[in-house]
Amino acid sequence: MLLEVVIMKSNKNLILVIFILALFTPQLILGYQNNSQKQKSVEKMPEATLTENSIPEPRQPEKELVKIPVTPGKTVSIPILMYHEIGEGPDCMWVTEKDFYNQMKYLHDNGYQTISLSQAVELLTGHYDTSKKVVLSFDDGYLTFYSYAWPILKEFDQQATIFIISKLVGTPDYLTWEQIRFLASNGIEVGGHTRTHPLLPTLSAAQSDAEITGGKQDIEAQLGKKINTFCYPTGKYNAQIVKQVKDAGYVAAVTMEQRKSFSTDNLLLMPRLGVYKDDPLDRFTAVTK
Repeated sequence: MLLEVVIMKSNKNLILVIFILALFTPQLILGYQNNSQKQKSVEKMPEATLTENSIPEPRQPEKELVKIPVTPGKTVSIPILMYHEIGEGPDCMWVTEKDFYNQMKYLHDNGYQTISLSQAVELLTGHYDTSKKVVLSFDDGYLTFYSYAWPILKEFDQQATIFIISKLVGTPDYLTWEQIRFLASNGIEVGGHTRTHPLLPTLSAAQSDAEITGGKQDIEAQLGKKINTFCYPTGKYNAQIVKQVKDAGYVAAVTMEQRKSFSTDNLLLMPRLGVYKDDPLDRFTAVTK
């Protein structure tokens, strides 16, 4: 009799355990699946080891361009800043990460809007106000832009234009095509800087045309869209080079002439203001005003 009572109690306990497991097991499984899906959904910036055909989806839309009509004029003034490398380097072309951070913070805190070179052209040709607008341009397509400049630009919601030497893409110290596509999908404008960065006026007409037109075609093939802006290597040009840049389909080009006022009659010769190593912040604030 006692044995039967023990067996009956054991059966009841077993039934209770089975009932509890049946009640909560689906929720436990669903919770595990949801957690796994959340972990898989985390998006990362591309590493150099990823495949060249992997193009990340855009993360952020292009910032709205503020347009305020002004009276048309021949001469305009807009700071187009020229950078090369961000980080610790041996020559004046390097701007330290700390200095670059402070420069971008100044622009952000003082109400400046950074725009691409194409957006600057849009404002200039449409006769819109360019006050408190600054163009950030980076020459050559160095890897340090991706490693150091891009995270800071993103933090302060800034835009920029990078000029790419197409045949150096993917070589040591330079951006890969995948990184360039990622940047382009996140609001960074990509412009041309020839195929191999030669001194263009020293080349034959055929050679300079191949550098200018070929570099544009290389970039467009990789991005799947047209590019509109160009940078003269070392800032050197002549009348023939300017014509070839125009014939290639570029609508704007920048030099290395140190000023911010220029004529809207020729947007293929837009000057820039260089930003260099150890420039004090007060010099930076002066050139942006």
